[in-house]
Parts: sequence; structure tokens; C-alpha cells
Amino acid sequence: MSYPGLKSADAFGLAMAIQLVTFIIAAACLYFGEVAVSWWDTGAALSLALGLLGALLSYALILGLTRSPTTIGVQLRALCGALHPFFRGFSWFQITTAALAAGFCEELLFRGFVQPWLQGVSSPAIAILVTAVAFGLLHYGSFVYFAIATGIGVVLGATYWLSHSLLLVITWHAVYDLIAIAALARFPRSLGIPVSEESVK
Repeated sequence: MSYPGLKSADAFGLAMAIQLVTFIIAAACLYFGEVAVSWWDTGAALSLALGLLGALLSYALILGLTRSPTTIGVQLRALCGALHPFFRGFSWFQITTAALAAGFCEELLFRGFVQPWLQGVSSPAIAILVTAVAFGLLHYGSFVYFAIATGIGVVLGATYWLSHSLLLVITWHAVYDLIAIAALARFPRSLGIPVSEESVK
């Protein structure tokens, strides 16, 4: 995988543009579709705590898979190696902004609108699965990563359905992305990617 001519500044701008479009679509759909968002029926503090725990556990699982000697691990390391040059120029502000924007905007669209809307015309299981596949397609970097992102989407969808807390899944998603982007940008060796000293400065 290669992205000719794409630099870190371009990557950040592209990421922010995607999130802005995602937010506009989510806001329009929620407004015109009249879908009620359940922000934190389980309580804000509990939602934040469970979201943090979920993010840490899911990242530990994906990290273990990425560093594994399996075919999936090899493919994930190759994807991370291809993405590292574009994230390595991110400042900590950009890393944090990208993670928070993705967590809020994507969850507002997928779990806040798409899943409840589909649930209104189908079953919870179908709504969770279809929403997760759409979520996976948005994150398509390879088939393996699509499958992993879809799996994460199923977990987030089931969590939202059970907890009725969008804050929980936003926290989970944002913290996961914060750790993942920070690892790609600043600590690529933690992912098992061989890089030169210059590429992590």
C-alpha cells in the first residue's frame, strides 16, 4: 500500500475533512430523521469509566494480534508500516484532535443515527451488523483491517444497544484512536514495525 505525495499535513487535513463531512451527515440525519440519541442512560461517570476500560482492553487485543507471527499479524504490521510515514509528523495536538473528532463524529453517525434507524425497520442484530459493516468500510485499509474494524463495530454497536450510552462508545472509540494514532506516530516499534531513528523524531 502506498499513498504517493501524501504528507502528514495532508493526512491531518484529510482526516479532519472526513470527520467534518461525517458530522454534517450525522447532524442532518438526526435532525431530519428524528432519531433520539441516548447519551448516557447508565450515567456519565460510569459511561466514561467503561469506555476507557473498553478502549484499553480492545487496544491490548489488537496490539497482541498486530505483533503476532500469524498471517494477520504480518498484514497488520505491513499496513501500520505504510501508515507510519503519514502519522509521524502529527503533533500531540493533532493526534488528540484526530482521535476526539473520530470518536465523536463517527459514533454520532453510526451508533447515534444509523444503528437506531435500522433497528426501527429491522431487528437489533441486523442493525448492529449492517452498521458495523458500514463502519468497517469507512476504515478500509486492507481486507484484514476491514474485518477487524467491522468486528470492533459489532462490539461498539452491541455496547450501545445494551448500555443506551453514546458517551460510552464515543469514549471507547476516541481513547482507542488516541492510543492507536500515538503508537503509529510516536512509538511504531511497539507495533513491531522496524523503523529508523529519524522516522520517530
